[in-house]
Amino acid sequence: MSTPTQHPPAKQRARSAASDKTATKTSAKTATAKSASASPKAARANGASGVVKRARAKQTARVSGLRDGKPLIFGWGGNLTRAQKTAYQHLALWSFIGVICIAILGTLAYGVVNELVIVPNKTIVSVNGVNISQDTYRKELAFQAQTLWNKMQNEIAAKNAIQTQVAQGDPIATNQDTLLSTQLQADEANYAQAQITQAAVRALEDNQLIVQGEKTFERQDHAPSSAFEPTQKQVNDALASFKKAFPNGETYAKFLSANSLSNSDVVNSITMQLRSDNMQTYLAKRLVSPARQVHLRRIETDTRANAAKVRAELISGKLTDAVWSDLAKKDTLDTNSKDTGGDIGWVPQGTGDSGIELWAYNSSRKAGDLSPVIADASGTFDVVQVLEIAPSRAIDAATLKGAQDNALDHWLLQQRIIPGAKVTSADSTMLNASRNLPKQPSLSATLPAITPTVDTGIPGLP
Repeated sequence: MSTPTQHPPAKQRARSAASDKTATKTSAKTATAKSASASPKAARANGASGVVKRARAKQTARVSGLRDGKPLIFGWGGNLTRAQKTAYQHLALWSFIGVICIAILGTLAYGVVNELVIVPNKTIVSVNGVNISQDTYRKELAFQAQTLWNKMQNEIAAKNAIQTQVAQGDPIATNQDTLLSTQLQADEANYAQAQITQAAVRALEDNQLIVQGEKTFERQDHAPSSAFEPTQKQVNDALASFKKAFPNGETYAKFLSANSLSNSDVVNSITMQLRSDNMQTYLAKRLVSPARQVHLRRIETDTRANAAKVRAELISGKLTDAVWSDLAKKDTLDTNSKDTGGDIGWVPQGTGDSGIELWAYNSSRKAGDLSPVIADASGTFDVVQVLEIAPSRAIDAATLKGAQDNALDHWLLQQRIIPGAKVTSADSTMLNASRNLPKQPSLSATLPAITPTVDTGIPGLP
């Protein structure tokens, strides 16, 4: 017999449900309480961390903002904060670096300007106040060296070409070979560095004297500038000849490149050369026969003091022939007039000493005039007297031809010694500086040994 299932009464079930709800609420409250008790600890922990961070930030700010009273440099800066000192130190460091960089760049820039501008434009010689730069000299030296080199190479080629005929005894070839040998010996001597450097600077000096002389002739003789300045055709023809003269294996372009020259630089040198030729032609045409001549006597001495002493003795002796004769025998250096009382005869213009002619051919000169002490072109000192003046006197053909051929050289000597003229000595260091010597052709090149010529009976040959 089964036992019947008993169910609790409804009132009991209601109390049980209420009890469960109460337990649930109690658990919830307990959890909430625990959570509440935990939150203040976390909050306090987070709060403490924030306080530390803020404290540290405030402490750093206070330290960097402190004034420790210590100077920054040379007793200055004690009133600055550490932050300000740090800023100044950084500024000083970058400023120092900047100054160093600027100094380096400045040094490099100066080196370039010095090498390319300042040094090349230094004066190597001055002619009556006009300065000639060493770079101008460098270009002229290269041109002159190449001109002479081309000439020698062509002479060597011509000499080699006739050696077979010379060996066979051909008289024409033999004479030509002798002439070429003589010319080559002279050219090789002129190609030596000591000679060619002097020739180059002399050409520049002479050119400046010619340019200045042109203005004098234009003013005094009403000569046109075209009498001196070359035409464009003359320049072009001379340039073409220069280019054509280069020996085999050498070219005009290589010459320009090797020596850092331009075509204009060569044209300038050619123009100088042609200007000199034109002045020679002009001066030669001025020498004619018959012409005004002076008859002179002189006593030549070695020093200005001795010349002044002779002059005083001449004056005290009233310039008599006897006094001239005695002093000439005793004091003059001129052996040709020593026994003639110093009489040097008639001196056509262009044939005597340049210094003496400057005084003797002055337009105000008259017979009987006695000169002051004259520094002549040869470096000695003279006392000169005019004995006669002929307004129009014939000049023999040989004397006239010699004067005409030497007209330019004679005139240039006068330009160097006229009162007020000043041509300085060329700077010897610049003359021979490696930067100024031509790279092509080389002045130290080995030249062929030329056998000395023998007497062939040809006039003018040794």
